[in-house]
Amino acid sequence: MPAPAEPAVSLPADLRTPALVLTDDPSAVGSRDGVTVCDPASAPQRDGGWASVSLSLADETALRRVVSALPPLGRARSYAVVLRSAVSPVTLVPRPEWPALAELDVRLVDGGAVTRVELVKGVPVADVLVALARGTGSPAVAGHGGLVAAPGLDLGLPAVADVVTDDVPASLVATPPAEASTILTVQPVLVPTGTDLEVGPLDEGVLNPRGSAVPATRPAVDLDPGWRPTAALVASLRDVEAVRVSWPAPERLVAGLALAGVPLVGVAPVPPAARERLGDALADLLEPGAAALARDVRSVVLSRAAQDAHAVPAWRERVGARAGLRVAGEPTISLVLTGGADDRARAQVARQVGVEVEVVEPGALPTGDVVLETAADGWWGPEVLRDLLRARRWSGAEVVEMPAEVVHAEAIGATVRRRLATQAYVAGPDRFPGAAGLVLVDRALAGLGTDALRAAGATTYRTHGLAHVARLRGHAGVGDLLRREHVVAQWRGLHLGPLVEPDAGGSR
Repeated sequence: MPAPAEPAVSLPADLRTPALVLTDDPSAVGSRDGVTVCDPASAPQRDGGWASVSLSLADETALRRVVSALPPLGRARSYAVVLRSAVSPVTLVPRPEWPALAELDVRLVDGGAVTRVELVKGVPVADVLVALARGTGSPAVAGHGGLVAAPGLDLGLPAVADVVTDDVPASLVATPPAEASTILTVQPVLVPTGTDLEVGPLDEGVLNPRGSAVPATRPAVDLDPGWRPTAALVASLRDVEAVRVSWPAPERLVAGLALAGVPLVGVAPVPPAARERLGDALADLLEPGAAALARDVRSVVLSRAAQDAHAVPAWRERVGARAGLRVAGEPTISLVLTGGADDRARAQVARQVGVEVEVVEPGALPTGDVVLETAADGWWGPEVLRDLLRARRWSGAEVVEMPAEVVHAEAIGATVRRRLATQAYVAGPDRFPGAAGLVLVDRALAGLGTDALRAAGATTYRTHGLAHVARLRGHAGVGDLLRREHVVAQWRGLHLGPLVEPDAGGSR
């Protein structure tokens, strides 16, 4: 299967001059009077700024990376961003302190995207370009965690807000020869190297599982080593049964597709060098003898492994640890046990891995960054909370739901998988009566109902529901649960999928 085409998109012919055009292919842009064309790393400064600044780049990932490493460029009032490959237009949310917009033109063109912005007065170039970069992909909240690159140094980190606080001070990262910063009162730290850092960082704001919960309508295809890990490639593979991986293959491509939840299957042993770069968790899933998992389950576990090894936050944490820097970690969770919670519920919470949780009784003040209210009335896999945090991190949503997709109805002794839209932004959490999903919210929004959350402008992302089986007690809701158009699969008795573990001690 050929890689998605990346057609050239012409730069606007009516650029205001003096104009600066930054592109990854300067030779493709002809010379014009008053127009300076160069690659982003060579962007010159100009007294008085520019009348217009344009970027011509390959795709959304390139835009987010380039913008995070630009040197100071002064001010401008007219901007254009041209992407040769894009799945959606690059949008802009103006900052309230900016002057008014005079023009905003956003469109898809021949498989790419063109965005033109003009303000009535000039503003700092970096402010506008960062805002445009944030308009691509999902509004990931990962941050750099205190790692601040020296001007012009591309750490491969996307343009998202730095997490620099009293607890996580800024640390300047540079390449040799490193000079002390004239802005930050810290000594520069050289960028660490290592085989485990070579694949990442992968931008989970662009490469993520959103849209992965679609059925297969095409047979499996072979991975093409010439592919590049882009949003357009991922979109073109969403409906295939699987992507077969043989070696040699570009490890960054493999990890990027896994990060996005593309169902990869290995057809040959993973070579030692590739295993070292990918990490054991991801490499094990790509071995020919890996466990036979359903397509949707494989998507989840591949994405988990890639996020934990190669997404921006994981890469950032390894860089920080190796350089002796303190970086921002995962948010803490306050889990409020509501009516009906018992020792079994507490045991399920205690089995959660990779998260920092405080259990709060009703009425007590939660202190975590995010809050989950639950009776824990069902069966949880050990990564339920971690999956919620993963989805929150790359979706940027204030509300993240793991729905009651799989429900065990005690009254009829059956387990049903409901037909629900998952791995998608939704209007609000599912309201199936009697069988609640798990809803994680930012602490400032805790206690608000669905309508109030929407009124407050909160966005809701629904992740997969395969790591949790909800319990439906009594007969209420059973009729609706069994409606044919609502059922994907049905089993006799209690059915726990591979992402869910039995109760401690084997009690089921």
